[in-house]
Amino acid sequence: MAVSTLPKPARDLHFTRPEVTPKAYISKGPSAWPEVFKRADADKELASFLAPLKVDDVVQMFVDRQSLRETVNGKREVEEWTTVVGFIARTIGIPHHEVPHVVGIAFWGRTIVHALGGAEDVN
Repeated sequence: MAVSTLPKPARDLHFTRPEVTPKAYISKGPSAWPEVFKRADADKELASFLAPLKVDDVVQMFVDRQSLRETVNGKREVEEWTTVVGFIARTIGIPHHEVPHVVGIAFWGRTIVHALGGAEDVN
């Protein structure tokens, strides 16, 4: 696993479900103002953080997990920041507060794109 060059987020850091555009992920963070993350940079950081795992494989595991939970519980789990970051942390075996926010945003964005059939322009 590569070490992220970004600062570690605060323990209580939360972001909203990102809006995905062809060039950016846009989410509201602690400031409650929209924050823009360049997709190319965020996706690169995500791939580096998850290595040697493949991003597409981890996204598929998350989607499958959500689908299984829906089947077992009879209702869809609401995806929140803690759901996404907690999944990443458990998958690679680290505390959730060690997942950089850009990694969480990029991963969540990739799951949104995956759910829409891989369409790059999702809005």
